[in-house]
Amino acid sequence: MATARLHLVSWNVAGWKTTLDELARTTRDAAPPPGRETQDRQARLGAWLDRLDADVLCLQEVKLTSKSVEDDARFHCASADGDKWETFWSCNDGRAEGQRAGLNGVATFCRRADFRVRRASAKPLGDPELDDEGRCLMTDHGAFVLFNAYVPNASGGRRLDFKLRWLAALRAAMARERAAGRKVVLAGDLNTVADPCDRHHFHRSVVASGLSEAADAVGDA
Repeated sequence: MATARLHLVSWNVAGWKTTLDELARTTRDAAPPPGRETQDRQARLGAWLDRLDADVLCLQEVKLTSKSVEDDARFHCASADGDKWETFWSCNDGRAEGQRAGLNGVATFCRRADFRVRRASAKPLGDPELDDEGRCLMTDHGAFVLFNAYVPNASGGRRLDFKLRWLAALRAAMARERAAGRKVVLAGDLNTVADPCDRHHFHRSVVASGLSEAADAVGDA
């Protein structure tokens, strides 16, 4: 049997509610009638996904809690009118140490029956300290297993140990799926660059205080 063609899109939205607002605002001809805002968001997102021709959409930094997704599923397009897509979410609900609720968060949208999700896990790393930040979501699409990841930032070195632990756990989770004979796809925001040319910002901030003293010290050397 021929393998279905897959178009997978990954996007760090830096806030799904704001992104949906902008998608609706910039793709409609006129404001929706009062009371039709949710239907309009559903229609605008559906039209955008059609134009994008995306089978699977991986979002990072959705910045929503599980409660907000459940309470306003249609408004956030977590549930689709007419079952046009299905969604799966991993959210930060404030259980992670030093993390307020609503940070991070990843979501996977699936539109094609060929890639319908057979199983899913919002805690695929197997460690509550790592999983509770809402940074990884595993979905099994039959032909492959997908990991949608928002890898922690090292925060200038302060969270480097945590990031390395997180990456090791992700690698182990993927290895478990491969050991079971599954093909694995990794998508998302990996917060990692292989080469300086992969980084958008080449500059580094300079703290001005103390420059005069440093210049004097160099001149006296």
